Amino acid sequence: MTDSTGETRPPIPADIRRRVLVEAGHRCAIPTCRYIEVDVHHIVPWAQCQAHEYDNLIALCPNCHRRADRGEIDRKSLRLYKLNLRFAHDKFSQLEMDVLFQLATMQPGYGIPWLSYQTIFLKRLFDSDYIFLHETQSGMWTDGIKSNPDYIGVTDKGRAFVSELGLHEM
Repeated sequence: MTDSTGETRPPIPADIRRRVLVEAGHRCAIPTCRYIEVDVHHIVPWAQCQAHEYDNLIALCPNCHRRADRGEIDRKSLRLYKLNLRFAHDKFSQLEMDVLFQLATMQPGYGIPWLSYQTIFLKRLFDSDYIFLHETQSGMWTDGIKSNPDYIGVTDKGRAFVSELGLHEM
């Protein structure tokens, strides 16, 4: 394989590449980007390290990859983004992180509709007190299942968590 400098190097082993992509949810690891077309980038450039090590690799979209190559996104930031991915994905599922990120973009007091019987999918967010459920008082029930949605919103604690991870510019 030839890199952007014309240098020949071996391909990243499939198991390491897969691990890096899964870590980032097959999206750009930059939290405010999250674009779905990604490359695997060496945090310390290949020319310096001559190795494909998991801890030195991060998923970046082509745009963020170019920015990192130009030094617009520094290595320390890339390492922090990678660390944030590990922390967040060890604790919460991708669905939970996506919901929390979406809620954090909303104004306080607003939420998104959520069917009450599906709250189990967000259990760790509720248990962490990062989100709350606002139950609607009226509605229709069919076979013991409430058919109209309740609403979920983000708590101040949830907003602080998102802000600390750098997942959303508050």
